[in-house]
Amino acid sequence: MDRGVKIAIFVASVVSLSLGLIWDQVLSQAREVVEQRPSDPMGPETMHASVGSPDIERMELVKAVEAGAKAAVDAASAPAATTGNTAPQPAVTTDDKQFPEVEYEVVANDNWWAIANRKFQERGWSSSDIEKYNNGVKLVAGKKIKIPAGKKPK
Repeated sequence: MDRGVKIAIFVASVVSLSLGLIWDQVLSQAREVVEQRPSDPMGPETMHASVGSPDIERMELVKAVEAGAKAAVDAASAPAATTGNTAPQPAVTTDDKQFPEVEYEVVANDNWWAIANRKFQERGWSSSDIEKYNNGVKLVAGKKIKIPAGKKPK
């Protein structure tokens, strides 16, 4: 075997061994960093955000969210009291004579907001009040909806 080839094999072996040792050190460092990472990346070990005075008692966010979710599920699953009329009736004041319940025929491009705030603004009802009063009716041109009597209390 030629002397040059032997030198090349020796140099390649040394370089390969050196790269292997370097790679082993890189992997060891990476392993330590991964092992030090907390189990919850959004947990308090990682998140250090504090706003306001340190004297204020902090509430446990997870417990508050769980309580709110449980309350929402309980409210949704509670049986609704039925009185025979499925449409919720808004509160009515003594202005029933001034503002009686009327039927309104929907025209093209009408929406709940436009009906409440442009056409029946003097009654003071919000678009969601009128929509609830009509119990989920879809606005289609030619469809008749009811506008509640009276004026919404301020």
